Amino acid sequence: MTLKVLIAGAGLGGLCLAQMLKNAGIEVHIFERDASPWERAQGYRLHIDADGVSGVSEALPPHLLALFEATSMRALPYTTMVDTNLVLHKRIPIDTYSHTEHHVAQGLATHVNVDRAVLRQILLTGLDDVCHYSAPVVSYESDADSVTAILADGRRIRGDVLVGADGIRSPIRQQRAPHALIADTGLRCVYGRLPASEARRLLPAQVLADVFTFASDERKVLLGMGGVLFPMEPAAASSSLFPGAALPRRDDYVACIVAARPQYIGKTDAELRRASSDELQQLAIDLIEGWPEASQNVLAAGEPGSFFYVEMYTSVPCDLGSSPNVTMLGDAAHAMSPSLGRGANVALRDAAKLGAKLIEVNRGATQLAEALHIYEDEMTTYGFEVVRGAARKGALVIGQNPLPE
Repeated sequence: MTLKVLIAGAGLGGLCLAQMLKNAGIEVHIFERDASPWERAQGYRLHIDADGVSGVSEALPPHLLALFEATSMRALPYTTMVDTNLVLHKRIPIDTYSHTEHHVAQGLATHVNVDRAVLRQILLTGLDDVCHYSAPVVSYESDADSVTAILADGRRIRGDVLVGADGIRSPIRQQRAPHALIADTGLRCVYGRLPASEARRLLPAQVLADVFTFASDERKVLLGMGGVLFPMEPAAASSSLFPGAALPRRDDYVACIVAARPQYIGKTDAELRRASSDELQQLAIDLIEGWPEASQNVLAAGEPGSFFYVEMYTSVPCDLGSSPNVTMLGDAAHAMSPSLGRGANVALRDAAKLGAKLIEVNRGATQLAEALHIYEDEMTTYGFEVVRGAARKGALVIGQNPLPE
């Protein structure tokens, strides 16, 4: 069987899957709602664990994998707690904190911090001819022989399988599993970025070295920090290793997040969506107004223009049903709060597992419906397990709402 795979969404999981399929000689097309890869802020630092590293390693050709390795910070494997004066309280092995002890038992434990934009550019490299922008999939039609993706502009694209990799509000999931709910975590977050020169001046050394560091108060308002110190500056790495990647220029930095429940923010979601970077930076400072000056100075030194706002939602675990030729990965299937730092990793794990199954189908080793059933059975089992774990940790650390029954 010669497959034609349609992917809705050019996030990390969808791009990882596309790389794997294209490298295997399978026809693949990606349909992305944004007008370009950089239309909106999507975050800074990502923690990539053994699931994510394995997914990227299975998907990328050697020259792109070399770029990933050259630009990934080998962070020390700790989630570190400090007090509101930034004094060390406890360093917790991250596999204990994130409930990935199985990686240690299997000898797979690895942890890197990466820049999301750099990773996304690596995953986009070589996909220019198959990635279609301003082309969101809004619905689909499916029969026993094929599936047709229907785009917002009315175009109809026929393929053998459709993959919803289009995020937590996925139209693919809404059509295939209309009973699958998403829930408000009760968390609102402001993200920003601190230049490394300022971070070295204002922060303890372990903040720059460890995977993630955080402080919180009695309200469970959280200040989180995670460094991205590139072994090779990305633009220089691509120039040296593979110029075709055209990685962006990036300086070392520490990503910052302030997370709080709405009652401590004092503004509506609509107001926060309209707020400028400067206004969000001041809001973040105001949220920790009662903290010692050391913490407030960190946010005050943030890079101008780098602050943006995010509302946090989660999937509610359920039976997604089945389909012979429509499936999902990442947030479209099992979005989770960021409390365990595993969302991107699970999406990359999904991509590698689904890619392997589709390659088997393309080789004639199994039937498509059977392959998708096996993939989804495993994906929903581990995916919803992480959703539940993230909700429990989020409730403990940052006051996340419990999952609905």
